[in-house]
Formats: sequence, C-alpha cells, structure tokens
Amino acid sequence: MSVLDRSAPPAILPAIASDTQRDPTSARVVQGVEVVAGDVHDRSTLVRAAAGAQAIVCTVQGGDGKGKDGPQGIEGAGIPHLIGIARDTGIENFIYISSASARPDSPVAFFRLKFEVERALRTSGLPYSILRPTHLMDTWVELLAESISKKGKASVFGSGASPVSWVAGRDVARVAAALAVRPGEGSSADLGGPEALTLRQVNELIAASLGLPIKGESRMPVGMLRMMSPLTRPFDEVLARRMQMGALLDTQSQIVDSSAVWARFGEPLPLSAWLEINRTSSRGS
Repeated sequence: MSVLDRSAPPAILPAIASDTQRDPTSARVVQGVEVVAGDVHDRSTLVRAAAGAQAIVCTVQGGDGKGKDGPQGIEGAGIPHLIGIARDTGIENFIYISSASARPDSPVAFFRLKFEVERALRTSGLPYSILRPTHLMDTWVELLAESISKKGKASVFGSGASPVSWVAGRDVARVAAALAVRPGEGSSADLGGPEALTLRQVNELIAASLGLPIKGESRMPVGMLRMMSPLTRPFDEVLARRMQMGALLDTQSQIVDSSAVWARFGEPLPLSAWLEINRTSSRGS
C-alpha cells in the first residue's frame, strides 16, 4: 500500500512510497494536506485517491522490493495502471521519477522497466514531466557509512575509480514539487549533482564526516558482481539486483550535465554540504 498525499488547491497527489505496509498515519505532512492510502495493485484505491487531484508525482519504485512489489509488479504493472487512471481522471501533470540509468538495453531489468514506463507515459496523451536522477546520496551514504562505522572499511564496487554525478534526494524532490504546480511540459531531464566523485572519494568524505579512519577496503570487482548476481537471485533477489547496479558504476557512464535544470530551479547540494546537513543521521548509520 503506497501512501498518497493529496492537497487542494492546487490538488497534488504524490505517490511517496513503495512499501506495501506503509501506515498512512506515519506520513509527515504540512498543514492543509490530506493523506490518502492507495495501493498500486488495487485500481479502486488509486481511483479514489486521484479524485480531484491536478497533478501526480510518482516516486513509487520496485528496486528494493521482491515479488509483486519488485520491478515487474511496480514498474511492469502498477505504474502503468496509475498512468491509465491519471489519463482517465484528467490529471494536468504526471511527474515521474525515473532514473538516469533507464534505457532499453540496460543489463538490469529494473532500469529496462523504468524505460518502458517512460515510453508508456510519453505515448499516453497525458501532460507529463520525467525526472531522471543519478545515484542518490541518501541511499549510498547510508550503505557506505555503515561499513566504515562498523568495520572501518570502505565498500568499493567495481574499480571505485569511475566518477558519478551523485545527487541529493531533497534536490530531486525540490524540482518535482516545483513542476507539480505547473502544467505538464512533456519534458525529460537527467538530474545529477554539481560534482562527479568516485566511490573512493565518496568514502573518504563520509569517513571525514564521521571522524573515523578508513583501515581497509571491502572490494567487489565487476566480474565478481556479475558472477554472484545470478547465483544470489534465487535466495535474495534484492541483493542480486543491487549487485547488478553496482556493476553499472564501472560499465556505464554515470556523469550527467544538469546545469540547465539547476539554472532554472536553484543550485543542488554538493556531497560535502549534504554530509554536513545530515551529520547526525550519518553518524547513526
């Protein structure tokens, strides 16, 4: 069950979670926002939630799920259902949070399915805006900080030497919120941060923020990631998917130029500033 926030006027309907057990009462919202529970697998709940809305911001994703809450169930079926409902109810802007890695020939099924959602949205007749963020600081810092704080080791996927345009989730949300109160532009934009840092550089910045030394590395070369992913899938499909994604750090360019977007919506946070803002939560990772 995804939690959907609805407010009026203007009525905004952002799908903000893929957690099927999310409790609507736990949602943190501003005054004047009504929280509505909906399930991307249940058309009737989405119809009820979308009623009276002008825009949908869809952030639901199956990358961290399995079974019906994995990519096939969410990107393959749930989001297309939501797009159809949005078209039927006359939504004025459908903002979809995709990925800069979404492409039809991706070796990761999750990203191929995200590309198919983009295609479905473009051909739906709906006014839309597609945002394609790169790797989120929020997700990776949590993962990397845990290894540094508990083991004193830097986690390195692939060579650790490929630069990535890491982006803060709050900056992606800021752009999505700004677009949600405007008519759909029929546009697509990659969203990357203001600097391209290698995984080793990210680990060094995290360690400095935590005030901890890095005593060694836990390395998983691309070959190992590719070999282990299919062997792991029958037991842990989420971990197997993450291994595939880790391999992409070295095998696909992870640098995007988003200067035109940030010139329009305000400059994004560099990783050092993000770490300073989130110092307390980073220490608790």
